[in-house]
Amino acid sequence: MPSSRPPQIISAYEFITPVVAHRGASGHAPENTEAAISLAARHGARWAEVDVTISADGFAVIHHDHDLQRCSNGNGLVILKRLAELKSLDCGSWFAAEFAGQKMLALTDLLTLANHLELALNLEVKPTPGRESETVWAIARALEAVPFEQPLILSSFNIHALHACCTHLPHVTRALNTEAIPRNWQERLEEAGCQGLHFAKEFNDPALVRDIRAAGYHLMTFTVNDPDVAQALLRAGVSAVFTDYPQRIIQALNQALNATLNH
Repeated sequence: MPSSRPPQIISAYEFITPVVAHRGASGHAPENTEAAISLAARHGARWAEVDVTISADGFAVIHHDHDLQRCSNGNGLVILKRLAELKSLDCGSWFAAEFAGQKMLALTDLLTLANHLELALNLEVKPTPGRESETVWAIARALEAVPFEQPLILSSFNIHALHACCTHLPHVTRALNTEAIPRNWQERLEEAGCQGLHFAKEFNDPALVRDIRAAGYHLMTFTVNDPDVAQALLRAGVSAVFTDYPQRIIQALNQALNATLNH
């Protein structure tokens, strides 16, 4: 077990901004890579969401899918490959030739990069089923190796992963990921020890959003690439939207704010 870390006394949601870059600026660069994350920061994002799973030798790595085919020149399951093999893959050419040679990031690489960029993170825990505790343990080890200086949220669709977060990283802000907002949302959030709920934009329910906010929880919505939809969700009480195009959404929100101030 890593040594105890100082408590994250203040919820990371206190520092949330309306726009969170989904897997980095993944509309313009290969998702979850250094290129996408750095571009998100250049486009004005102050938060990025990325996906964390583990290698065969137990290191936390940044990758969305359980398998390698879609986002690299590799094949097979991530969890069956050692870190050295994963870091040898090309994770950029599938998106565009200009990104050839982008490497899979270990979580320690990402934490170092995000510290440099002063970029807060939402780490979505994506364990292979059955390896939830090992995945969260690997995240905890990475945070011991590279102390993270920015706000941090851990989120997951996997209840076992969230329970492991409560055990291994109890002072880090947690969120439950769902598609639709569950009717028993309070029970689900309390069971998972979460301070936030992240849900799909198609399932926005203004009455439920109001109730959840009134109960003291935060909501974030994925994946929102239309500025008008983003503004409607934020007006409804959602704290932030995840987007593949952070520059587009940030510019639209700034224009709307300036228009309001100039009236």
